[in-house]
Amino acid sequence: MKQSQLFTKTTKETPRGATFISHQLFLRGGFIFRHASGIYTLLPLGLMVLRKIENLIRKEFEEIGIQEVRMSILHPAELWKKTGRWDTAGKELWKIKSRNEEDLVLAMTHEETISAIAANTVRSENELPMIVNQFQTKIRDEERPRGGLLRLREFIMQDAYSFDKDEENLDKSFKKMVEVYNKIFKRIELIAIPVKASTGLMGGSDSYEFMVLAESGEDRIAICPKCNFAANLEVLKNAEKCPQCGTEMKIKRTIEVAHAFKLGTKYSKAMNILYEDKKGKKHFVQMGCYGIGLERAMATIVEIYHDEKGIIWPKEIAPFDVHLLSLGSKNEAIKEKIQMTSEKLYQELQEVKIEVLYDDRKEKSAGEKFADADLIGIPLRIVVSEKTLKEDSVEIKKRGEKEIQLIKLSDLKNLSDFISSPASD
Repeated sequence: MKQSQLFTKTTKETPRGATFISHQLFLRGGFIFRHASGIYTLLPLGLMVLRKIENLIRKEFEEIGIQEVRMSILHPAELWKKTGRWDTAGKELWKIKSRNEEDLVLAMTHEETISAIAANTVRSENELPMIVNQFQTKIRDEERPRGGLLRLREFIMQDAYSFDKDEENLDKSFKKMVEVYNKIFKRIELIAIPVKASTGLMGGSDSYEFMVLAESGEDRIAICPKCNFAANLEVLKNAEKCPQCGTEMKIKRTIEVAHAFKLGTKYSKAMNILYEDKKGKKHFVQMGCYGIGLERAMATIVEIYHDEKGIIWPKEIAPFDVHLLSLGSKNEAIKEKIQMTSEKLYQELQEVKIEVLYDDRKEKSAGEKFADADLIGIPLRIVVSEKTLKEDSVEIKKRGEKEIQLIKLSDLKNLSDFISSPASD
């Protein structure tokens, strides 16, 4: 993509009211647009990152046989009344009425709808276990939306549900999901600690949050420096000593990036999800649910991976692989040669399926282009300039590193060797 045609603009000024670094950099880098508190549009760069995360998760899920669905955002209130959450969900649940005075709910979660579907599809023990997933919008009337994408009123959730015949098999599905979550977080370069937590509104027998240590985090966990036991302070009444080894616990600030629940039969009993065993006896299905907030994951990554100049995207989820900068010259002949070389390189990169953002903007100075490249945070920067063409080369620099290399234009066929994930600041 040519940067002159990108439907976004960068800004030097720190936006008023943006206290979290991810919020500041997303606004300044042109990744998002704010409409109101907790309500944002993902602009092209932001949507590219979100789709990279979504597709990465989808691929990992497909490899372990998880099926994908897409449920509605608008729910009939009767489903929520069946489970009792119409009355217990609190003010976060957005209740609306149709023109015919029909009570409806805007989805803050989808246990009710997936349970209604399962009640009509699950029949036999042979159909279990089963896990289905969706990527869908959630609507929550947050009391205090804040931190840009960290706490929203509307967001995209990876939203999986497991169905098993008994608690033993629910444990297996739960373990399977924890393992795939660990794999996903490793790929997006987040160290997410599974932490025992409250089941809260979701209910069920057990719950684990996946927490990333971050000074900007609004959650706190107690973690044992010896055996690594960790728990949310809500469930650990005495946070002074580790319940496993007796070592003094440490309190750390964190950001929650995922949550997994063993729902048990809470929803299957309410929605009458039954299966028949080999002896013809009927049993309630054991359920689990598992979610990652995609926008929050994006924001958490930036809270961890940034420096004073801007974002440092991990390779797998960066909006582009390469940021190609074409610099100007006072000499018109050299200026034309720089442009021709840049255009040719841009086409060659696209031909070998390297995703490239080409800064072809003629009105921007070299300093402005360098500043924007650092702000946007694409893993690899390539510069074509008067200086590099004297050496029949281009300048290559990895985001987050100081070293600059001059690479001969003839050697750029192996450019993929230079594209690797930068380290954290």
